[in-house]
Amino acid sequence: MKIYSPLFVVLRVLVYGALLYGMAQGIFFDAAFPQEEGYFGELTFTEITQETLLFILFVAYIFIGYRWKEIRVVSNFVSLFFLMAFIREFNFLVDKWIFPVLVVLVILVLLFIRDFKKIKQSCIEFFRNPASHWFLAGLLVTLVFSRLFGRSKFWRLLYHDESYRLAKAATEEGIELLGDTLMLISAIEFFLYFMVEKKTKKS
Repeated sequence: MKIYSPLFVVLRVLVYGALLYGMAQGIFFDAAFPQEEGYFGELTFTEITQETLLFILFVAYIFIGYRWKEIRVVSNFVSLFFLMAFIREFNFLVDKWIFPVLVVLVILVLLFIRDFKKIKQSCIEFFRNPASHWFLAGLLVTLVFSRLFGRSKFWRLLYHDESYRLAKAATEEGIELLGDTLMLISAIEFFLYFMVEKKTKKS
């Protein structure tokens, strides 16, 4: 079965829809059953799932790059980016989280220098694949839209007291989880393309 066959497309839409539904229900659960430290704290479904997805993405893109040498350089960069984001999520546990992030950043820079001549072709192969669209969409949703939509000054326009904080937290964390989920879908799409479409073309 080819990855772009109608049946396979419908199947993926259903699976991804179920995945997004599960994420939305998890956010609903956090709102319905707040923890002692408040809504959407560090030990809630939303936060723990964000951390889990970032780690899965780190491992997934390392694996994809290991198996798919044409995009390995960019895939390694992406995986290290997710590792830094994963470490950053634990700032509530580790005060000096910036230091392990800097170590990973140094590794990323060293890889950039080592593989500099391969970056252009790897970027072409990476972003030529439709799976990269999911990645870019998730990245923009997580890093840009969730931050802008979660601005306090926006929510103060709608609420005239401190109750705006709950809506702000639910929206910002929920949209961030959505972006992480879209990037997870990107990893799945890259893997499916490599395992199904690419190998079909070789055979």
